[in-house]
Amino acid sequence: MENFSSICFYTGLVSLVILLLKTFLPFDTGSEVDGDFTSITETESSFHLFSIDSVLSFLMCFGWMGWWAQNYQNYSFKICLLIAAASGLLGMFVFAFLFAQIKKLEFIPKNDLADLVNKTGKSYTKFNPKGNGQIQIEFNSKLATLDAVNESEEEINSFEMIKVVKVENNIIYITKI
Repeated sequence: MENFSSICFYTGLVSLVILLLKTFLPFDTGSEVDGDFTSITETESSFHLFSIDSVLSFLMCFGWMGWWAQNYQNYSFKICLLIAAASGLLGMFVFAFLFAQIKKLEFIPKNDLADLVNKTGKSYTKFNPKGNGQIQIEFNSKLATLDAVNESEEEINSFEMIKVVKVENNIIYITKI
């Protein structure tokens, strides 16, 4: 089955080239991303067996192992097909498992505004008495600019030190220090 060997070779080669191109080239589509990158979001890492990368991994392992078994080991067609399919599935599972493990390393912040109570920061905008504005405060190990309400009857100017006194209904209440 010389035809099977050629099919395996080109399957392995094409999937390897696509995987390398996908890995090392950015493939910029020219679209812009517009959004609030300081928003509070959570993501969940999970095991995705059927991704583009894992399917390409299956094809690459299937192709190269089928070609190897046919050309270098001179196994029968059925044995070559079995080796190719088994190694393709193994490659796909290993690839998906490794990426699931890598995703677990991502920092997923705890997004509870109540953790800000009694923390200090700076007013980013001027706050009128009982007025709204923005503060800069360390939240989730990063400096964040968040909306807040002045709890006191005192005016707070920009860049003055503030203290978070309470958080109710995801609204941050502050006072001047």
